[in-house]
Amino acid sequence: MESILKNKTIFKDKKGDFQSIVILITVIFAVAIAAIIFSKVFLMITAELKTQPEFSNTTVDTIELAEEKTIPLLDFFIFFSLIALMIGLIISSIYINVHPAIIIVFVIALVFAIFLGGQIANIYSEITTDSELAATSGQFSFTNAILGQHFPIIIAVVGTIVIIVLYGKSRRVGEQV
Repeated sequence: MESILKNKTIFKDKKGDFQSIVILITVIFAVAIAAIIFSKVFLMITAELKTQPEFSNTTVDTIELAEEKTIPLLDFFIFFSLIALMIGLIISSIYINVHPAIIIVFVIALVFAIFLGGQIANIYSEITTDSELAATSGQFSFTNAILGQHFPIIIAVVGTIVIIVLYGKSRRVGEQV
């Protein structure tokens, strides 16, 4: 314990732990809200374009095809972005050396991240149930499931895996952290 107290660099250069979980929460939330607003505006514009007499039936068919494919593609994009960010977070945890004495800090940070994930889920639900966005956001099935219902659970599972990876690595005898 004395060596820990003398070594003041215990918290120095510890990147990718709690900050990455908060970044994951923020990025997924921002991308989801931006995608829903983009979809709403896109559908309004395409509805107006389809009524223009200058466009032929082929052009209107192309616009309708774009309408059909845009929201599912954005929904899959958000889902796979979450998967990619989670995998990146777990992989980056493999390469970070953390002193075992600060596991309590990470557990407290994980509890805070779970609370933050719950708040983000509530905010997301409130935004998507707005009368202006409800019809559009209802088409985002993966995003609604992730952010609307299961986000705190996802944060808890990923955070627990990160803590296990961070502190479960075997260390050689005499290896400095």
